[in-house]
Amino acid sequence: MTDTKTKLNPPEWNSDAALRERILDRAKTLTTEIIDRLTTAVADLTDGRHLAALGALDGIERELTTVCSILLLLS
Repeated sequence: MTDTKTKLNPPEWNSDAALRERILDRAKTLTTEIIDRLTTAVADLTDGRHLAALGALDGIERELTTVCSILLLLS
């Protein structure tokens, strides 16, 4: 009987550089989403829709905290 081992992790997942790149990609994505929400809030405020701006900003603190946590993983 032959002994075969199944690789559970592909080689690219074992690389610190690949993991770092995925973390940075996630941070970039979240930061882009935050900027989009802030842009929406500015447009709403410019149009005098303060409640809509408040809606655009709802929960943004949590997303900022997530980005900070992700970036701390890299330090």
